[in-house]
Amino acid sequence: MAKARMRDVVILLPGIMGSVLQRHGKDVWPISGTAISRALITTGGSIADLFLAADDPSVNDLGDGVKATRVFPDAHIVPGFVRIDGYSRIKQMIMDEFDVQDGAFTEHVPGDIRLDRPGTFFEFPYDWRRDNRASARRLKQLAEQALVERRKTVPDAKLVLLAHSMGGLVSRYYLECLDGWKDCRTLVTFGTPYRGAVQTIDYLANGFRKMVELKMVSDMARSFTSMYQLLPIYKALKTGDEWRRVAETEGVPNIDRERSAQALAFHREIEKAVEQRRSTAEGAAAYTLIPFVGTAQETLLSAEIQGGKITTSRNAPAWIAPEFGVGDGTVPQVSAIPIEMEGIVETYLAARHGSLQQHTQVLEDLRHRLARVQTPGLAAIRGPGPAQEPSRPDLSLDVDDFFLREEPVLVQARIKGASTPPQDIVATVSRADGPGTQLKLRMEEHDGQWRGEIAGLEPGLYRVEVRTRPGGPSAALPVHELFEVSD
Repeated sequence: MAKARMRDVVILLPGIMGSVLQRHGKDVWPISGTAISRALITTGGSIADLFLAADDPSVNDLGDGVKATRVFPDAHIVPGFVRIDGYSRIKQMIMDEFDVQDGAFTEHVPGDIRLDRPGTFFEFPYDWRRDNRASARRLKQLAEQALVERRKTVPDAKLVLLAHSMGGLVSRYYLECLDGWKDCRTLVTFGTPYRGAVQTIDYLANGFRKMVELKMVSDMARSFTSMYQLLPIYKALKTGDEWRRVAETEGVPNIDRERSAQALAFHREIEKAVEQRRSTAEGAAAYTLIPFVGTAQETLLSAEIQGGKITTSRNAPAWIAPEFGVGDGTVPQVSAIPIEMEGIVETYLAARHGSLQQHTQVLEDLRHRLARVQTPGLAAIRGPGPAQEPSRPDLSLDVDDFFLREEPVLVQARIKGASTPPQDIVATVSRADGPGTQLKLRMEEHDGQWRGEIAGLEPGLYRVEVRTRPGGPSAALPVHELFEVSD
């Protein structure tokens, strides 16, 4: 079967901690496809090389020898903060379904991108420690050079940006504040925290304490500008009887108020640029923004400071409407919707944050959308889009991200919106870092919650999937997540 034509240049951006980082040519963040505890035991001494002493957003290269070299294709996990199921499937879908050529670039001079091989598909690894403004300028360098080459044969070529999580913030800054919108056809985001995530408060304030090496990672993360730019920009922190933004609150443990204010200014800069663009005729008809929003998963929605300590909760502040009181397990639903798109987002999916970009239904939807915009005039034709599946109930999955070897792994699931309760919910646990264990976990229902435990797993990285039985077109779609077992 012939592949669909791709006029444009497609660039794939990962989320935070989703790129391999090297220092002076040696990997110092190589956790793709392996348990982080194992990676840190062998390379943990290199973690100290990633601490940021300073981060001038106007400087392209900090001179510390750190470079992003490639995007993680496989599952990776940083307990307490992020679980990402890799980027290989979305890349493979693009390569299989569209006539694209894999391009390549390097930094021949630190901070200065040059194309090594022109193409129409690029993965964009970036230094996720840094201010997203610096990464956006690198994206601008790549985009401009790739488009110059593409327009030699396709004069009207533009950009299609596919961005997971924080990669969406890098993209938005490039598009709105660096005038990239003039060259962009489509921005697709998967779980991008346009308004930040409460989980970032928890990770910065409380860190991770189960393992010395992982405590070092959370200490390191506090030095990153990017972490501050993931803090909620809405009033998610309760102090006394008042709700405040983190940037408005003194005495939040391990969080610097001035850096929080600078991060808030980053978001306000984007918001102002969006308003200015949309106020012009040319800008209002600019690129299409498609956010895929994960929902139905229990997600941290608020935090409270008492006695100098931070506690987080899945209870939403009173001012958040009930229908927004969930998320993808990391990013609240209210945050994954761009501010200018309230009320018009249709791409909701019961899925976990780290697997949105790999989800079968998302990839099928994305394939149809890209095919339509790549055919001149077709997008304007009135008619049905991709075949719509019957309405399905939502399945949620809840499992911690890190277990010591002697701890039982607890898996919990709920089903919402089902006209007929499922006969069974089945959990499958399998190794995510290579061949090995695959176990069916017996789940038992009690008061609407399905629970199952498994003990005795060998150390490693695991994937758990829950699905309902019976299946079929009216059954909930499966949901999966990652966890790690360590000595």
